[in-house]
Amino acid sequence: MSLLSSPQGTPERVWSLVAGLSALGGSSQRGAYDDLLNPGFLRDGSEVKALATLAADAHTAALSLGLVQSGRDQVSLTASLPSDFADFADLVHDRLAALDADGADTAILQGYAWITAESDRQGGVEWIYQTGRDAFADQANSGLSGKEMNTTRLPAWRRWLAFLGLGVTMPHDRNAPDFPSPAARMFREIKRCEMGAGAQLAAGEFISLLARRMPYLDQGRLFNQACKRISHASSGARLSPLLSLALRELHDDQSIQLIPSGDAAQRVRLTEDAAHPIDAFTTVTLFPGVHA
Repeated sequence: MSLLSSPQGTPERVWSLVAGLSALGGSSQRGAYDDLLNPGFLRDGSEVKALATLAADAHTAALSLGLVQSGRDQVSLTASLPSDFADFADLVHDRLAALDADGADTAILQGYAWITAESDRQGGVEWIYQTGRDAFADQANSGLSGKEMNTTRLPAWRRWLAFLGLGVTMPHDRNAPDFPSPAARMFREIKRCEMGAGAQLAAGEFISLLARRMPYLDQGRLFNQACKRISHASSGARLSPLLSLALRELHDDQSIQLIPSGDAAQRVRLTEDAAHPIDAFTTVTLFPGVHA
């Protein structure tokens, strides 16, 4: 039972299911609960249930995430739900990031940590679009604690990553792999720290903060595990391509400001990008574009 083994249990369906259960008071008879996603319709005087697999997969995904508990005739929420879909993504992210190594859904973020580590080893992300689906799934397993990934599970995995803010659909080719940018999730995590606009952190302190909240990025627990599994020794001289891309994106839209001046000994270097003016930074200002 896992998110990847329930491919029809999309984030949107899981949210609809648990939000509906919350509206019913947080607990419901199993029949009413099943009807939330699969109410059925009448055809020639008989009731038809057309979406049984969709509802079943959404229920399995909700169980796997620990959002509901189910008995023979009753289903209940395990905790109160956030008020909107974006906050729901935060809740799911927190639960996945906190999983032990043997958790059923560890492949979601372990797989992303592998992308970060492999991109660091190859010095860029171009390899993602040069690797066929079968080879990509096989390579992904090299960064996982088990062999959970295959071509059938790739679409569900990418769907959950996009929901978490760890992937962007390519507009020119919907069949291409999502661009694995962590910028949206990084913005959410920085905002959730509640440090306020204009707060400043030393570069090293900022990277450590990200590593704690997003353990699949540089210096994070899952990133370090992925590096070990693929026998990659990150030099630490520069940040990984994925993290560098996200930091530059957030700098450009003024969500953060990367300040290059200061003590050279405290400077953190990004992956080289001749087209961008920021190559290294010593200090980070949070939300510099927000004015009181």
